[in-house]
Amino acid sequence: MTPNTLRNAFTITGHGIHTGLPCSVHVQPAPAGSGYTFVRSDVEGAEPLKLHPSAVTDTDRRTTISNGSTTIHTAEHLLSALFASGIFDAHISLTSGEVPILDGSALPWWEAIQETGIVPCSHLVHGITLSHPIRVEDPETGSWAEALPAAAPSFEVELSHEEEAVGPAKATYTWGQDYGSLIAPARTFTLASHITPLIHRGLLKGAQPGSGVVVIDKIPTDADWKALEDFVGQALERREDKGALPLTAYRLPNEPASHKLLDLMGDIALLGQPVHAHIRTFKPGHKTNTLLAQKIMEAANTQGIPTYHPDQEPLMDVTKIMSILPHRPPFLLVDKILEMSDNEIVGMKAVTMNEPFFTGHFPGAPVMPGVLQLEAMAQVGGILALSTVPDPENYLTYFLKMDQVKFKNKVVPGDTLVFHLNFTEPIRRGIVQMRGTAYVGKKVASEGFFTAMITKDK
Repeated sequence: MTPNTLRNAFTITGHGIHTGLPCSVHVQPAPAGSGYTFVRSDVEGAEPLKLHPSAVTDTDRRTTISNGSTTIHTAEHLLSALFASGIFDAHISLTSGEVPILDGSALPWWEAIQETGIVPCSHLVHGITLSHPIRVEDPETGSWAEALPAAAPSFEVELSHEEEAVGPAKATYTWGQDYGSLIAPARTFTLASHITPLIHRGLLKGAQPGSGVVVIDKIPTDADWKALEDFVGQALERREDKGALPLTAYRLPNEPASHKLLDLMGDIALLGQPVHAHIRTFKPGHKTNTLLAQKIMEAANTQGIPTYHPDQEPLMDVTKIMSILPHRPPFLLVDKILEMSDNEIVGMKAVTMNEPFFTGHFPGAPVMPGVLQLEAMAQVGGILALSTVPDPENYLTYFLKMDQVKFKNKVVPGDTLVFHLNFTEPIRRGIVQMRGTAYVGKKVASEGFFTAMITKDK
């Protein structure tokens, strides 16, 4: 997966919904692989906070993260927008401890990101893959969340509220859909019976009219009606029904469920990378969301290792590969190109007993020759090298040398080889230098450094 980075920095100012304190948030690009880092400019000597599931310290109505000296509240809407934008590295500076609530959605953050601009990174993010489903539960509330291995990230939430009160109680999102229109506009919502005690206690100091949706679930008392009027900033008609309509108009038909999905993505962003899983929750909340993120990190089968899923849509199939490389069977040793950026490439080969080299290479105990693993890896690297010229079909790649070659695990029929190569130096005068690694699952099969020359086919 090719991640993005911010083209420029941006700043948004507002008030925290719980503390009511003003806060200016400055979001700027960060080096690839650095993750999300928060800094409190108002706390002298505070250590930068590197985001991680283990940094969660509180999940009561918001997600709070801390490293002891730096504490940040309510970052999930900002993180959701960054995560959905494919931005996994950002330096975020705050002038107080709570990220502004703004209108209660991720839309202001999403629009700021789009206006600032995003550009593809030169490196790939392989994300996290799972070998088995992961599930967490909260016995006190009946909430649960689970992650099921899948080819691409997707999310699903189901609320426990009556649909008569909140509208459609389900929302889904698959990576690559239009987050800006489907999810980002969804504002935080609360039930009237939950919010009135907080208003009476003088909490929610930073809430502004329109910064969320209030749903009638129980008939309020006169005092509660007055508190709600003060909260939403308008006179309210007394009513005896409950749950039929929100006090503030919905932006989306399933806005409450969509906002819970927005929160889920913001909490999963704690991982700092995409998860190849279908993540779904029932009666979602920050507690189960963040607990699931912790369990995913603990159980991750591969981190930073490219993987292949049969349902994954390839970047290039074998027909496209043959339009670029001159190799043909039985010497074409690449089946698919899975991902490619300016500096990296991932390809794969399914190793079967029908390979011609198995006829004579240890027929009684077939093992793929190491030199052919290197040749397959070189072919994948050749596609990366040829991607730097406008007409790759008119060029050839000649490998000049291989260094520090190691064979670490044998490759046998039935294995799937995944190759990962990246440039180690800028291309100069047609000379290409790359590092390559071949994996079977999470085991390294072979690795080495390659030097090649790309030249016009005469």
